[in-house]
Amino acid sequence: MRIAIIGAGIAGLSAAGALRNAGVEPVVFDKGRGPGGRIVSKRTSYGGIDLGTQYFTARDGAFRAAVDDWRRAGVVEPWVVTPMVLPERQPARAQERLVAVPRMSALARHMADGVDVHCGVQVSEMIRESSDWAIYDRHGECLGRFDSVLLTAPAPQAQSLLAEPSPRLAARAAAAPMQPCWSVGVVLEKPLDVDFEAGFPSSGPLGWVARLGSRPQRPDDPEIWTLHATDAWSEANIEWSEDAAGEFLAQSFSELVRRQPLIRDRIAHRWRFARARAALAESAGYLEHDHLLCAGDWVADGRVEGAWRSGQAAARRLLSLGAEQTGPAVG
Repeated sequence: MRIAIIGAGIAGLSAAGALRNAGVEPVVFDKGRGPGGRIVSKRTSYGGIDLGTQYFTARDGAFRAAVDDWRRAGVVEPWVVTPMVLPERQPARAQERLVAVPRMSALARHMADGVDVHCGVQVSEMIRESSDWAIYDRHGECLGRFDSVLLTAPAPQAQSLLAEPSPRLAARAAAAPMQPCWSVGVVLEKPLDVDFEAGFPSSGPLGWVARLGSRPQRPDDPEIWTLHATDAWSEANIEWSEDAAGEFLAQSFSELVRRQPLIRDRIAHRWRFARARAALAESAGYLEHDHLLCAGDWVADGRVEGAWRSGQAAARRLLSLGAEQTGPAVG
């Protein structure tokens, strides 16, 4: 059974792992430099800075079991910090928050171990040819022909790929718009004297702030703070330059903490598709049309756990489709 997975984020890697456990070796394509999607860490001269997903939670039993495996493998640890609502200093909801170690991208690399992942490959077209799906990159080169394809890219990118082969699935992807997010790593000359490690600002352009060194196995010298802008501010200013966005949000951080820290450096990153504005909450966990499936956080509930469960559900369906093609054994 030949299966292609487009996207090496949590959903795609979750599906790939489930397929491999069933004896099927999928081929995974991702346009990024490495696996992980939004669970990545920015490589800098100061080490890895978590500019994407900040943490995740585990509620479902199957996902908790996967988290237990990751903890035993030494790639996930609890982050024993309770974020504060700022500047009111009210504690956020108490729950176990989990992070990958020593950086968020470590989880994706662990999940991708042994998987046939091709990074730096941008899929631009999928064509149904007889009983196969032919996949082409942006240079027009055929990447292979497959019995089934699982698409786990963010909804807007999925919509573009689906427009010709499946207008119905493209319409579903269009119904799950995604919010952008500006993220900035602020490197300080000396530690900031504040009484919190992470927080959700209740007003202003910032939606999240966190001290990188408060996370397990992260360096604390120099001190680095991760800032995420709110959805509204990011959407309104998504075309700003990295320098302009970084400077503005760093100043907003200074105003939030009511101090003027000495800033050594700023590293800004523009996420055009950071989170689903309204995830589809598809009960099956995936979308399907003619051996073409879609999975991801935007198909499920918008969380890391939802992306993982969506990938698992899609893998089960792909295995079922393979069994249907093979047919019952003749004795």
